[in-house]
Amino acid sequence: MGGDPTADPSSAYFIDADHPYAAAAASALTSHRSRSKWSHLSSLAVPDPLPASAVAAVPLLLRRRPHVALSFHLFATRRLLPSGSPPPLLLSVSAAHVAAASRLRRAAISLLSSAARHYPHSQIFAALAATYRRFASAPFVFDLLLLAYLRSRRDALAAASVARRILAAGARPLPSTSAALLRSLPSAAAALDMYREIYTRPSSRINSQLLPTVHTFNSLLLAFYREGKCDVFKVVLQEMDRYSCVHNVCTYNIRMAAYCDSKEVEKARGLWDEMVDGGIQPDVPAYNTMISGYCGVGEVGMAEEMFKDMEMGGIDPSVTTFEWLVRGHCRVGDIDAAMLVRADMSRRGFQMAAEVVEEVVNVLCQKKRVKEALGVLKEEMRKEEFVPSRECYEVLIRELCEQGEVEVAMRLQAEMAGMGFKAGSEVYCAFVCAYEKAEDYEMAEKLRKELSASRRKERTILRRQCHFLEHNAACRRLVHRVAHRKENVQVDQSALKSDAISMSKEELSKT
Repeated sequence: MGGDPTADPSSAYFIDADHPYAAAAASALTSHRSRSKWSHLSSLAVPDPLPASAVAAVPLLLRRRPHVALSFHLFATRRLLPSGSPPPLLLSVSAAHVAAASRLRRAAISLLSSAARHYPHSQIFAALAATYRRFASAPFVFDLLLLAYLRSRRDALAAASVARRILAAGARPLPSTSAALLRSLPSAAAALDMYREIYTRPSSRINSQLLPTVHTFNSLLLAFYREGKCDVFKVVLQEMDRYSCVHNVCTYNIRMAAYCDSKEVEKARGLWDEMVDGGIQPDVPAYNTMISGYCGVGEVGMAEEMFKDMEMGGIDPSVTTFEWLVRGHCRVGDIDAAMLVRADMSRRGFQMAAEVVEEVVNVLCQKKRVKEALGVLKEEMRKEEFVPSRECYEVLIRELCEQGEVEVAMRLQAEMAGMGFKAGSEVYCAFVCAYEKAEDYEMAEKLRKELSASRRKERTILRRQCHFLEHNAACRRLVHRVAHRKENVQVDQSALKSDAISMSKEELSKT
């Protein structure tokens, strides 16, 4: 009790620094020149079996030369261990301690991520805790285990369990680690609960450097914002005040975005003024948030003013800035201004997203400028990675048919089919109306029959899918009934099979 488990031969965490192979390997890697030391190490006699306690001792003996110790870990996994077998947990933990003590965070996270593929987090944490003092490791090695689950394994629940183990030991994760954990949890409620677990637990070992920071609270605000629960912001802001935590630009961005989403742009502007008056320099997301808010309520003039302030302040606009301005002008029907912004956007090397192109095309078609709309689509399609949406094609085809450009519409519909979009009833109806207007009743009737056949086929497929689902439901109900009878009645398997078939037929005939 209370002894060093790494010095106890009966312990699973025993590290045998006196083992002949460990001493010989460490000597070879420290006393030979860089070109010959690995060859000399390969020539050493390896005992069979080679205990994990001896292999794990080599990084301990090489802890003053961390890069050599990490290279030995790689050598051991490739040359000393059976092919395909996971490295011993003790070896991975030893190398991780050496990396952490030398502030090689990335290497330590990589080692712990590799261990997490083969061992449960409880075992890894226990091994780190048992060997911590022997290696004079860094306290944040436990944070690195938590980050290994977040970054490499994408396992937020395991990371939360590691955080609870850190807390149970009377310690606390670093603020940056806590913020990363809060951002990764599946819900805002889970993030708030974890925050309370971390920061409301009293401990005599906690110093001021482990108190929550603005990044901690921003993670909570962002979690609630993503779920649309902005009314809970006041809880987070009260916690910020309790710790005298000053807001930064990210804090204001999240709060302004919440107001802009609910069309309360004046309140967002009040936060903007408070931020600027407090000496905080707005960044690109801050400007984009306000521009999107003004465009969302139709105040495009104010959005343009924000854009001018942005450029005068030496802040380069992003593609999102231009997309919101294009959308804003489209939504108020000022397509000429939208086209000017689009031209400026193209000159700067930005490309519009498919949904923004769709808005431009839609407004151009409403203004009866269908050829210009078609030109916009063709120009965007010449750019890499642009895939037009179904709605974009349908708007153009409908307007082309209305203007009597049936041949152009047919070519566009063929292109639409080539992109994998099947013609819907709107496209058929547009062509039928166009042919009737041109007094080509034969073609109009042909398209009507084609549309009717397509609808019948869709109904047949839908009916079959419904029957299949009902059949499966009937079988599940039968299995459920038999499971309840099984305690009292010995079920004959052949009778059960015939019952299932007859019952499913009966259920389907009823539907």
